[in-house]
Amino acid sequence: MKIDQLNNLVIGGFVVTLSIETSDCTGGVALIRDGHPVAEVVLTSKETHSRRLMATIKWLMQGLGFDWSEIGLLAVSLGPGSFTGLRIGLSTAKGLAFALGLPLIGVPTLDALASHVVACKGDFVCPVQDARKSQVYTALYQVGNSGELERIRPYQAISPKDLPAFVPHGQRVLLLGGGLLLYQDIINGFGDRAVVVPSHMAHVRAASVGIMAERRWQKDGRRDDLKTLKPIYVRPSEAEAKRTTLKEQESIL
Repeated sequence: MKIDQLNNLVIGGFVVTLSIETSDCTGGVALIRDGHPVAEVVLTSKETHSRRLMATIKWLMQGLGFDWSEIGLLAVSLGPGSFTGLRIGLSTAKGLAFALGLPLIGVPTLDALASHVVACKGDFVCPVQDARKSQVYTALYQVGNSGELERIRPYQAISPKDLPAFVPHGQRVLLLGGGLLLYQDIINGFGDRAVVVPSHMAHVRAASVGIMAERRWQKDGRRDDLKTLKPIYVRPSEAEAKRTTLKEQESIL
């Protein structure tokens, strides 16, 4: 199917979006239409994403009676998150986009997680995901005059104890994400201004990724370049860190 056939896939003014989320051990696949999930599968399994992702996509589509010709847009979570999981998700999404001739939109994982929150003007929203190595992935958002969440600090990997200082004082801060379950002391550092979002909203949902991608597509029809689209790693992988260390040691010798 070619891009110029997309108009044939519009249902009530909206395309059907297939969304992939593999940034954590809890991954998922969703089908989105008109800003609403048609169906979503969330999986926490010992199996790697590489073994279950395509099987889950096929199972979901077959269960709903969907044909590939009904998909008009692909969405994928970009991270930060599991290096391996992100590579699997993005490579799968790129492969489908290339094979089917479909547009692909990448969505930062922390943006999708922050979108779970309904906050008031001026509130801060701070998603916190486990980054391992005694760190958390985070970014900072604030509800602006338009009522929309705006990211005001970049994606980072920091020590949990530094998180309270990461958020300016003054307004309440809504905290959410799996990192809070591992580092309970984070919450104490915020004092009375912290509001902890319920734990059932702690994981990034493929549906959230798909809804954000759909909104961008409707707004400007801008797709990502398959050649240049990359995961958001924030910090170097272990292999890259080891190479850097070896080079530093060699330069000393």
